[in-house]
Amino acid sequence: MNLIEAQAQHRRGRMLTILADSNAQGCNVPLLRTMVRGFGYKADSDTVEIDLAWLERQGLIERRSVAGVQMVAITARGRDVASRDLDMPGVEILEE
Repeated sequence: MNLIEAQAQHRRGRMLTILADSNAQGCNVPLLRTMVRGFGYKADSDTVEIDLAWLERQGLIERRSVAGVQMVAITARGRDVASRDLDMPGVEILEE
């Protein structure tokens, strides 16, 4: 695994833990980007979109539009990954 792949796995894990700590409605994408960036990860719009699409394909998140704002919420399966009850290749949850 190269550095870019490792960073993507950690960034996806961070996204899941942020969403796991959010309320049931989830989080809007601009706020999620800001929070991910605050943890020191690359968080340009293309990178975040690629990660969100990947997480959605794995069934770990759900996306919806509310009044034109993209919202993201974690699924039950995503919560299992965020809590380390389920291992998911491509996602790495870091110790706090």
